[in-house]
Amino acid sequence: MSRQSQAMLDLIPQLRRYARSLTRSSHDAEDLLQDCLTNAVENEASWRGTNLRAWMTRIMTNLNYNNLRKNRRTPPHVPINTTDSDPGLQSPNLTVEHYAFREAVEKLPTDQRSVLMLVAIEGYSYGETAEILDIPVGTVMSRLSRARHFLAKQLSGNNIVELRSSR
Repeated sequence: MSRQSQAMLDLIPQLRRYARSLTRSSHDAEDLLQDCLTNAVENEASWRGTNLRAWMTRIMTNLNYNNLRKNRRTPPHVPINTTDSDPGLQSPNLTVEHYAFREAVEKLPTDQRSVLMLVAIEGYSYGETAEILDIPVGTVMSRLSRARHFLAKQLSGNNIVELRSSR
């Protein structure tokens, strides 16, 4: 196995996490991850050798935008056996605050959510995020600010339970 192939394999957990944040579904995230890896292997010769992580994240972002555009033109597919929740996203160890935060993040517009995930969760710099998303650094900062304000507004007061005095 080549060094570059091993490096791609090492990126799978980070790419899976990012795919989940983009698609909001573990099933769609796995499809997106598979498409990203396939695309990266097929286009390995076009990689310039600078930052494999950023290159693959950009591939995933572009594939997701292409999927969103394609899905706007086609009616949604609703499987016969549907469930209300995604079992991959349920965990008995998560607190109410974690669920509230996850729900608030899922309400973010895709462009703000992808910037938030790249900067706050994956640790990319503003410059790297701008390069991955092919947008100016100022746009990264603006989207991140709007995402943070939205999350703060969504979460303010939601985690406080007022109790009446027993006196």
